[in-house]
Amino acid sequence: MMRGARRPQSLRRVALALLAALALAGPVAADPAALNPDQMRVAAGRAAAAGQPLAAKAMAEALLARDRDDVQALLALSRAERDLGDYDAARDAGMRAWSLGRRDEDRYAAALAVAQAQASKGARTRSQFWLRRAVEVAPDDRAEARAIRDYRYVRARNPWATQLSFTLAPSSNVNGGTSNETADLYLSGTPIGDLYLPDAQLSPTARALSGVELALGVSASRRLHETATEKTTLDMGLLQRSYILSDEAKRMAPTASGSDFAYSAATLGLTHKRKIDDGRGDLRFGLATQRTWYGGDTLAQSVRASAAVGYALTPKTKGQLSLSADRENGLNGRADVTGWRLGAGVGRVTDSGLQLSAAISHSDRDSASGALDFRETEITLGAALPEPVMGAQVSFSLSAADRHHDSIPFALNGRDDTRLAARATMAFPALDYMGFVPDVTIEALKNSSTVDLYDRREFGVSLGVRSRF
Repeated sequence: MMRGARRPQSLRRVALALLAALALAGPVAADPAALNPDQMRVAAGRAAAAGQPLAAKAMAEALLARDRDDVQALLALSRAERDLGDYDAARDAGMRAWSLGRRDEDRYAAALAVAQAQASKGARTRSQFWLRRAVEVAPDDRAEARAIRDYRYVRARNPWATQLSFTLAPSSNVNGGTSNETADLYLSGTPIGDLYLPDAQLSPTARALSGVELALGVSASRRLHETATEKTTLDMGLLQRSYILSDEAKRMAPTASGSDFAYSAATLGLTHKRKIDDGRGDLRFGLATQRTWYGGDTLAQSVRASAAVGYALTPKTKGQLSLSADRENGLNGRADVTGWRLGAGVGRVTDSGLQLSAAISHSDRDSASGALDFRETEITLGAALPEPVMGAQVSFSLSAADRHHDSIPFALNGRDDTRLAARATMAFPALDYMGFVPDVTIEALKNSSTVDLYDRREFGVSLGVRSRF
């Protein structure tokens, strides 16, 4: 009763202000004093869309004086305030419309309004968050496509790029232990001379322990320089892997804890990218430093330089070459390591949309510690199916590696390993939330070594999240 009684009085009270605003902005529809609330909402929206923010703001405020929870008025006010340069007011009006909106159409419009206000203010990362919200509540495919297009536009102009990653991965071997209960061991330099121990019983923590890996990562890059063909970024990253041992692992190794195998890394670096041959190819140069921790203790401090070139051999085939070199200073008694890696790969998309890839790499590590001194060659083949399988986007990879150690603890004649791995990843776009989709990766690995201690098998299933745009 009271709200209905206030309605004519509220509208009349702002009529003169509306007339003055409309006189300055130009005609929109009709005399505002003659408009009912529904007509005024339409007129306010049209005024905002027509670039008449003073008129739109006046009508929106008149409607809000009548009903402070008028969603359409808040949307018109947000657009008007943004056009008038008051980005905080535009954001606040849009956020209130979001909180009050009940229809997807209203919440979509509100999310876009907040995103536009944030982008206009220069808060592009927050704008991207609201555009993801718009994607989530988009009323139809066309609206979703617009929000994704706007997201990519803002992202391209945002000097900051941030990625979060989370993985939950049950595994049969969280500590990288051997699958054998016993091993033939050779011990040199003992007080009683060199010893050979056939079928020696291994300690519980040397054997494979099952459990769950929890990994959380964040990476951010700040664009320092960009032209049409070049870009330089400052890159930062943090990674934390922690483990929860299974009941079986706790029975096998009662003194062990998941934190004994926790791994952390902090990275800081520079990356420079350059397009070549009219965009047909690209060059990438990087320099990074990293500090790592294992079991809560500092492990190593390293520096790495890298270079890579990619080139479109045909419209559907791209090749890549990469080279890197690094120096790792061991901490807490760990030996130093220097090394390099050379890699080459090719990827092709077939006429049916099947994505195929093949890569080969060779690594050489030099260290006073035999366990860290080795040469390794690895071949990887991959495929991504063009069509979903039971609603899942599926990709596969197979890899084989050969590693040689000249000398190794517990062995007389060095060590040779052959490692085979298979991986299948399934992403589920139907479970999309704000543009993020869950994926499941199943991985199996077998390492066969000439030293029994290093035989191992692993099987794991990891759950992760990826962005689809």
